[in-house]
Amino acid sequence: MTTPVQTWGALGNMVQEQKDFGAMTAEYLEKYEVYDLFGQLLRQVLVERPANPIKFLQECLKERPKLYVCVIGPPGINRSKYCQQLAADSKVKHIHVGKMLRARKDLKNTIEAGELVADDIVIDMVTDELKNVKQSGWVLDGFPRTKIQAQALEAAGKEIGTSLDTVLLLNGKEEIIRARYEEKVVAAGFSLEEKQDLISTRLQQYKRHVLTLCEVFQNVVRHVEVPADSEDDNMLYNTMKNCLHYRPYSNAPLRMLRICIIGPCASGRTTQCQEIAKTYGVVHVDLADLLRKKQEAQGLPVEEIPPEYLSDEEACALVGARLRQADCVRKGWVLDGFPKTKAQAEFLRQAHQWPSRVIRLNVSDSNVASRIANRRLDPVTGMPYYKSPNSVVIRQRLIQCEYDMPEKVAERISLYTDSVERVVDAWKYVSSQVPSDVESDQIFAGICQKINNAVPFELAQDPVNSGL
Repeated sequence: MTTPVQTWGALGNMVQEQKDFGAMTAEYLEKYEVYDLFGQLLRQVLVERPANPIKFLQECLKERPKLYVCVIGPPGINRSKYCQQLAADSKVKHIHVGKMLRARKDLKNTIEAGELVADDIVIDMVTDELKNVKQSGWVLDGFPRTKIQAQALEAAGKEIGTSLDTVLLLNGKEEIIRARYEEKVVAAGFSLEEKQDLISTRLQQYKRHVLTLCEVFQNVVRHVEVPADSEDDNMLYNTMKNCLHYRPYSNAPLRMLRICIIGPCASGRTTQCQEIAKTYGVVHVDLADLLRKKQEAQGLPVEEIPPEYLSDEEACALVGARLRQADCVRKGWVLDGFPKTKAQAEFLRQAHQWPSRVIRLNVSDSNVASRIANRRLDPVTGMPYYKSPNSVVIRQRLIQCEYDMPEKVAERISLYTDSVERVVDAWKYVSSQVPSDVESDQIFAGICQKINNAVPFELAQDPVNSGL
């Protein structure tokens, strides 16, 4: 007697057992980041091409992946200090290209004139150094500086067998960069008047090449804002570390972050999502902004429709299309106010866009009402204002939206309250809450803590805690 085998139904649909098994399998693979782990291992196999792939993979699983990162930025911002600290924390080699070049006496006049050393000289030096430290990982400090050097780095990676994980680009307003450079020159004991030409030359050299570097590394570059005050250097360094997405308790520690920030209207979601995007180098995906862009593209009047009033089908279509774009795939994302319903949460599951963190902002109904009572909208830019702007022109055209009226606010709060528990329940193992009745910087500190700290199932994978 033969045992019947579960197979496709007569109309091409899977039987229930197959559906359940597929759903459980997908959940397990995503929860424990198996996709990322195998993607990481596959990349190492293709780069190394070992004679015995199975043995090679076994050895790879015994150690944490190595970090390969470039740090570039304008002169005068103490980039090397951050690189040295980053290399020490990550236990990889710090390759200080500027120091290597200054050690060569034949390049002294070129460097002192503020000019860039010839590409072929720098490329040869860096390539030789990368070959020597291939097995340990590295932080490449101040290279590449030109498009030719960037292309050479990519070619060297294929030849040597390393793959660049991230490019950290330190940037900021021109006046801030110049001020910090001048501060460094004075601290070194030089006359600022005598070095003004050198400062201008080096800054011009940097500005001329940085845009082409961003083009070459567009899928792996993370922009890190340089603060005006050098006393904020610890904050700058923490932002650099965050942009690496290096999670200590994970099978795939270099996985891109996927964050959902949910909360009622006026809970501060958009402000916090903007800060997260800037601090962690992920893409801010704002459903309200996606809707405005769709209305503009279709030639429709741009209406400020809160996401609560969008159908699940329209909301999922807009968000799904955005998350499939290359920048979201490569850099990770922070979703602003999505998912709002159980159906939207299930959409993320079915689309294999599983969040690594779902953070709920908790704010009282009375605070929501008071915040929205003061909110006005600029109909030209779509920018909301909670305080009166300085510009008289903007103040004169501000309006109060229909959906910010008290009766509508109560309705929006009710819509959120009725569905939020089901949304959180869909992602229990990565969900957490942050109070949102406090100041914005306190909210952000709480969010960062939830993002950076391991959740229980990640801790379970740590060999020290699990007893392995």
